[in-house]
Amino acid sequence: MANPAQHDTGCSEPSAVTADSPHQAVVDELVGNAHGNLARMSELLDQHPELLNAKATWNETAIEAATQMGNRAIIEHLTARGAPVDFFTALVLGRLDQVERELKAKPDVARSRGVHNLPPLYFAAIGGSRAAAEMLIAAGADVNARAEAASPIHGAVMGGSAEMVRLLLQHGADPSTPDYGGRDAPTLARELDRQEIAALVS
Repeated sequence: MANPAQHDTGCSEPSAVTADSPHQAVVDELVGNAHGNLARMSELLDQHPELLNAKATWNETAIEAATQMGNRAIIEHLTARGAPVDFFTALVLGRLDQVERELKAKPDVARSRGVHNLPPLYFAAIGGSRAAAEMLIAAGADVNARAEAASPIHGAVMGGSAEMVRLLLQHGADPSTPDYGGRDAPTLARELDRQEIAALVS
């Protein structure tokens, strides 16, 4: 079985764009906008459909960027164009059949890592799928698995689900864990003006 930390995110066959390619700047703009600017991302894909699965210079594709942010609208736009739905994207979307199937095939996927080394539970948390999160926890996912960028509790705060926050806290999530900007869960919740969640994690 493959090392969980090296789990394939499902985007292993990007377009052949090298760092010195004239298209790389376009790819970087495309992937950058996939974090939240649907209109501009769509415009770029209309102009360059061949770059759908190309990787930015920071080793991220558009679907991975949207998945990281839990942005369903952008994810659905990209998948409609043919972008792959890997395990992590399935967690965000709450595609429980796919999640269950992959967990049965490779149980260690519950402790694998996605883009930016983020753990699977982060993606379920930001997507707000309690059922997906419970599947991962039952399979041995660590509620305090950390990446430099964030941990599952940050994903739950970003996703805006008080129910998800409660679930993680019930299983021992540590709200004091810092994210890439040094923010713990209460600080992040206050920055996002999510008062109910801020109260839960404070």
